[in-house]
Amino acid sequence: MVNATRTAPDAPRDAGAASPRRERRSNPERSAATRRQILEATVQCLDASGYGAMTNLRVADLAGVSRGAMMHHFPTRQALIIATVEFAYESLNQFRAEEMAKAPPGLDRYRLIMDLSFVTQRMPAGMALNEIRIGSRSDPEIRDAVTPMMSAISEDYVRLVSRIACEAGLKPTRELHGLTGTVAMATRALAINTFTYPSPRVGENVAWTLQTMREDLIARQLGPNKARHPPPLAEKD
Repeated sequence: MVNATRTAPDAPRDAGAASPRRERRSNPERSAATRRQILEATVQCLDASGYGAMTNLRVADLAGVSRGAMMHHFPTRQALIIATVEFAYESLNQFRAEEMAKAPPGLDRYRLIMDLSFVTQRMPAGMALNEIRIGSRSDPEIRDAVTPMMSAISEDYVRLVSRIACEAGLKPTRELHGLTGTVAMATRALAINTFTYPSPRVGENVAWTLQTMREDLIARQLGPNKARHPPPLAEKD
């Protein structure tokens, strides 16, 4: 059915009328945009090619910026990696916040933050952080620079999960902290292991085990009626 409330077509533009001028960005705005472009390209490079293949020149080419612009923002590989750690973690935090806003405070949100670890570890930003963790092992200068940052990231994540757990009525005991660390490390290892052993069954087994551990903790702290244990895994040949 034709919509009788359509507006009339735009009147033809006067050929002599000047076209609207695009608002020019300030120098700080252009600088911030270039910096973000470089950091996004770094995450992409780490995710696609790994730590060993990432160089400042390769990132500059991928970002579509000049070598001079790259040197201006990140004169060394170390400076680029440090900024990338901050950028990637901020991206993951923003994603978590958006997803958690979809669940009401309580056990549903606590379950969600734990399950999101399976997602965030495989996201480009998550894989970039994993590549830096692994690669810095053989790069003492980078390792010394990122270790305090990675430690702060881990502590910040533990505080986040603890806050959500407390909102759900759980106590942030050593067992709960142990489960938080187990989930983070297991899902990180699973994301890395996918490249050499891409078995869906392994992922299913790990997810079931971690979810069972979580629900056992909920049952012990809040009572069996609050737990939602996953159904038993089907045995396969």
